[in-house]
Amino acid sequence: LRVVALAGFLGFWQLASGHLFNRYYFGTPSGIAVQIYEWLRSGYLLPHLLATIETTALGFSIAAFLALAVAVPLALSRSADKVLSPFIYAAFALPKVVLAPLMIFWLGVGFLPSLAMSAITAFFFVFFNAYGGLRNVSSALLKAGAILGASPLQMTFKILLPAAAPTIVQGLQQGLVYAFHGAIVGEMTASNLGIGYVIIYAATDMNSTSVLAALLVLAAIAFALVKALHAAAARIPGNAEAR
Repeated sequence: LRVVALAGFLGFWQLASGHLFNRYYFGTPSGIAVQIYEWLRSGYLLPHLLATIETTALGFSIAAFLALAVAVPLALSRSADKVLSPFIYAAFALPKVVLAPLMIFWLGVGFLPSLAMSAITAFFFVFFNAYGGLRNVSSALLKAGAILGASPLQMTFKILLPAAAPTIVQGLQQGLVYAFHGAIVGEMTASNLGIGYVIIYAATDMNSTSVLAALLVLAAIAFALVKALHAAAARIPGNAEAR
């Protein structure tokens, strides 16, 4: 049914373009396929594709590390939570796209602003899921760890993180998607490399076929990233939800 629905949609689009709606704005599926093929044949697409994947992977890794490093102390310390939580919520509420000009001012144009946007965008989704999961760990487990004389490191790695694993994994899945979003925003505003740059360049050239082709490439990357993380999450012991 999915194949039939997709084939029907593409067939309608191909036949209707130029008749029911303007081909200049909507292109055609065949034109998009030819554009992607030409990009692959000429080698134009590969550097941009690799740049986007690299930025997403590094941004996600930085965001995950920092989010867990901040979430664990805040979950363990109520005083730190009271002091820092308002600032974190305020930063989360700020639209991340408005940071792009500041990233350009601080980091210039190129890879670093895109990386920063990717990490900042992903950080909050990993943090809030991890923080919520850690705060909801059973108090009985924490008391048992304290009675047994567990050190703060043992409490963290043997009780807190394993107990909050399903929620943390969910945050990592969301964080990966938003690291990808942040990378694209960074590439569209402050870079000369990446799929986001390809979209902006095609748009300024008023080439709807190239814009749609780049969007299709983005959709394929996003689908592959989410599937890869979901498969990795399913291998985590005790994470039944991912399975």
